[in-house]
Amino acid sequence: MQQPEQIPDDMKKVGSERMAELLGAALKVGSDLDLQTLLRRIVEAAVSLVDARYGALGMLDEEGVGLAQFITVGISSEQISKIGPLPTGHGILGLLIRDPKPVRLPDLTKHPESFGFPPNHPPMSAFLGTPIRGRDEILGNLYLTDKRNGDEFTDVDEQLVIAFAAAAAVAIDNARKHARLRRATLAEDRARIARDLHDTVVQRLFATGLSLQATERLSSDESVKARIHTATDDLD
Repeated sequence: MQQPEQIPDDMKKVGSERMAELLGAALKVGSDLDLQTLLRRIVEAAVSLVDARYGALGMLDEEGVGLAQFITVGISSEQISKIGPLPTGHGILGLLIRDPKPVRLPDLTKHPESFGFPPNHPPMSAFLGTPIRGRDEILGNLYLTDKRNGDEFTDVDEQLVIAFAAAAAVAIDNARKHARLRRATLAEDRARIARDLHDTVVQRLFATGLSLQATERLSSDESVKARIHTATDDLD
């Protein structure tokens, strides 16, 4: 199993209680090998870790230039349907894609890269985002907005989220490996079943052909014998 390599060194400001929260968040996402379930757990754990009102995880597409998936927490299904299509990587979201490093803002709407919100989108202000770095690639980005107490995100919040993103990257990588292994095993099982079915069908057809040949020899009706002979040829 891959182990975290990118836990930040500068964690001196993080107290023991917050470190315990970080450990708890990492454990929540480290045990699930179903990728889609894992991605949602990552967002839920990140939101809880820094007491954010909203959170999202954007998984990058194969080219690494846009978002292929966007999992949200804090916005209801009804709100999502009213907002419309999910983000693909514009504005602040795209900033983390183009320049994958942590971003902490007191008000994201005042940033020059801000793209604005679509109609029916809840207002958001304080922002904290960080890339999720795999061993050889950026897997996606974590986006968190609006602390529930109305404060801005702190330096400690940022350090915690960076550390959590490293643990999340390991969990995602493990889940992907598990999915590939499961698909390979499924393909092998399907091939084996197909071979077994093929062998069974051939055996049944051969037995049926022998039975028809025996019946043909027992029949004295030439028309019946001809039909049985034709059927035997078809089976062959």
